[in-house]
Amino acid sequence: MSGWINAAGEIEGSTSTLTSPDNPATPQAETRFKGGWMSGSSGEKTPDITAGKHTLRPNDDTSDGLLATARTQAGSVIMGRSPRGTDVILIEGMPVSLNVAATLGYVVRNPDGSFSDKETPAALKDPAEAAKAQASVEKPADEPKGEPEDISFGEAAEATLEELINTQMPGDLIKTMDSVLLRGDIDQNTINRMDSTAGVEPEQMAEQVMTVWQGAYDAASDFMADLGIENGDAFQALINSDTRRQADMMEAARNYFMHNKTEGLATMAETYLPSMDRYEGARVKEMLTEAGYEFADKPGGGVDIIVSGQRISWEVAVKQKIITFSRG
Repeated sequence: MSGWINAAGEIEGSTSTLTSPDNPATPQAETRFKGGWMSGSSGEKTPDITAGKHTLRPNDDTSDGLLATARTQAGSVIMGRSPRGTDVILIEGMPVSLNVAATLGYVVRNPDGSFSDKETPAALKDPAEAAKAQASVEKPADEPKGEPEDISFGEAAEATLEELINTQMPGDLIKTMDSVLLRGDIDQNTINRMDSTAGVEPEQMAEQVMTVWQGAYDAASDFMADLGIENGDAFQALINSDTRRQADMMEAARNYFMHNKTEGLATMAETYLPSMDRYEGARVKEMLTEAGYEFADKPGGGVDIIVSGQRISWEVAVKQKIITFSRG
């Protein structure tokens, strides 16, 4: 798993053998034409809903159901009829035919051949909702998310970590962890305090710290590999492409190391996997071939999978659990 530093102080790839909208819109002039089309100020032509009888105009708002986004394959308004199986709806922003959407369970195919949105079960009020809300307010802001898990950094690392916890100041342990995460080495001033406390040489204390860190790194790499993160360099490329993701990865590493909580690492994996086709195109194609899926390259990069003759983006397939990951 990348984004971590190994005992040699180097960024290491995975060794696993192994898944602005805030700006208000500017008013635009419109010119109407015959034949049910109108033109905006930029010259593009869109269906004119005032021209003749119509049934449904396409939009991207799914708050009223997926069928509210229905349009023809050409992206035009559906006029004078109900949506057909060859028409498309938007799923995670991607056009998917109604036939495929019904097969995958996103919409319902009625006995008469028409389509309707799936009914949303009525929400039951949680009798403990007020108590949960109060507990959330009272919860310390710096308390890490998730529950501690039964995680082992390896026998040598665990024994060394227990010794350090019993003999060193917690603040010094945190500083050594942060220095490795941020710079790839150990803060020498901190090591000097720790070796004085333990009565050992600086080199021996540094070796103890790196034994713990290497054990944590290896265990985290195995955990991420189980989730589908095999190429550490590709994963790191996504993390480094956004400063917020870098900060999230740092927090996830701290919570894993200090509190044995994997929730943050799992979230970072979920961030990467839907974009994996843009970073590991060859591996994605191999996986799809092994799983028996047909696929096609997307214009501009990435991969679409073929379901019932229709193309669905890799991102949508991963987010909707059409594609899942397991370590083989």
